[in-house]
Amino acid sequence: MDTLARLEAESDITRVIYLYCHALDRRRWELMEHVFHDDARYGFGDIGGDWRDFVKAARSIVDPLGPCHHMVSNILIDLDGDTARVETYLTGYHVVPADYPPGLNTNGLYYARPGERYVSIVGGRYIDRFEKRGPGWRIAFRTGLYDWIQDLPWTDGGLSRSPSQALGKWDDSDPSFAVVSKLMGR
Repeated sequence: MDTLARLEAESDITRVIYLYCHALDRRRWELMEHVFHDDARYGFGDIGGDWRDFVKAARSIVDPLGPCHHMVSNILIDLDGDTARVETYLTGYHVVPADYPPGLNTNGLYYARPGERYVSIVGGRYIDRFEKRGPGWRIAFRTGLYDWIQDLPWTDGGLSRSPSQALGKWDDSDPSFAVVSKLMGR
């Protein structure tokens, strides 16, 4: 594979990884169809199976949370024709509301502060097999791994006194909608 083709493939794969984080954090679940191939499989904690099963489980975990912020880094890509093995480091910040169901969630994580609003920070990695097919590079198989979790007391840092236009939203009124609106067909 020549240098230009390699850079293009790596850029396309990285964009899919970023789109995944955006879809998760902004709760734009319909964007996941641009992340996974139709027959993709997913395994992370107790969640396993079809990627659509993952989205259902993720919604039950993420939708009741407050703001989430997934950041990715250290993306290593090993290209082999129309297949790529990819390792991506992730850090996920989750604001857990006081009324979040206590105990184990459906992903096997224990939420440690029932009755209290707090921040759960997760460090882990995605181990993916990407394939380039008709629609382009997408995930064919994903395994998620936890490396560490830290729970901290929540403070709003003054956000409650900020004007609403300065705060992120989880619907189409968030300014980021303009970035993904074509993908969403709107």
